Amino acid sequence: MKVFLFYLLILIAQVSVAQKAFQFPKLKPQAVSTAQLKPGNWNIISTAEGDLNGDGTADLALVLEYFKAIDEIRVYGDNTTGIIKETQKPRILAIYFKKDEVYTLSTQNNDFILRSEEGGKLGDPLQQIAIKDQQLYLRFQGGNEWRWELGYTFKFENKDWFLTNAINLYYNNSHGDMTERIYNFKDRELYTTHGNLYRRDIGNYKTSEVLFFSQLRTFKTFKKPWAWEIMPNVYL
Repeated sequence: MKVFLFYLLILIAQVSVAQKAFQFPKLKPQAVSTAQLKPGNWNIISTAEGDLNGDGTADLALVLEYFKAIDEIRVYGDNTTGIIKETQKPRILAIYFKKDEVYTLSTQNNDFILRSEEGGKLGDPLQQIAIKDQQLYLRFQGGNEWRWELGYTFKFENKDWFLTNAINLYYNNSHGDMTERIYNFKDRELYTTHGNLYRRDIGNYKTSEVLFFSQLRTFKTFKKPWAWEIMPNVYL
């Protein structure tokens, strides 16, 4: 009986480890075509092309999605506290610089892109990935009656990807009551508008204030949307 229990405990431990052992792939450091950038069981669901490092060549940003849903523990409120278990398809953000017809990996991020189930009643929150003026733009939206829109702008400087600007809009879809915050991290400025989304020309109250933070965030220090309490009870 003791021997049976011993082997049963080993089996349970092995199953437990197998269930939590999802591993993100390490993307290829170089490739000559987008087809070569896709690991097995992953699909490219969104791409953007444009110069990101100032060399005049069109670089590449892409979002990949795993072929099936798994259990993920996602952080909210800060960069480290995983508090919500989601069953959804993992996603990867990858950025490649292109030179002499070769794509070279600049960064791989397994957390920042919201998953298809994280948009509430509106469905998939991923709305846009774009490149303009040597900057990467990421846009998300979600909610139900009360809706939210999030936008983030990253720029490659000093060999890293820095968050330079962001926008956070929260509004009621029926009557239009809203709060909009526009962040300029380079100049440490925050512009806030309270009022009505559908009547922006009248009655909206606008303020500006200084942003206080220690240093610019990067993909390494800003894990995902809703993970930075930038002010008391204000999450970006």
